[in-house]
Amino acid sequence: MIFTCLFLLWFMPVDGEIKIRIANRSSVPIEKVRVQFPSQTEEYGNIPAREATEYRVVKESYRYAYIEAVVDGKRAVLQPIDYVGEKKLRPGEYTYELSLNQKATSEYDRLTLVCRKD
Repeated sequence: MIFTCLFLLWFMPVDGEIKIRIANRSSVPIEKVRVQFPSQTEEYGNIPAREATEYRVVKESYRYAYIEAVVDGKRAVLQPIDYVGEKKLRPGEYTYELSLNQKATSEYDRLTLVCRKD
């Protein structure tokens, strides 16, 4: 019982913190993943197929962000136009699930993103 309580306390988000991890939902590695949040940039590095990174604390974020990566040796970008009408994420843990658009015509429509509250 004590170990369970300690485990839950250790892994629960601290009040006011937003934690975001990146999950690769594709069948190929996504490399050099870099996410530009409104007030900071996080380098998540290489993410093997169907794996996820550890959570990172960010100051503020939305359901999506500017993301750069390398897929099959080619640059891939997810470029938000703006955040008009979007609400900032509330404190908690979130996963940005990255997938690949197999019908992409350019680097700017290669990545797709779904934000999930964990």
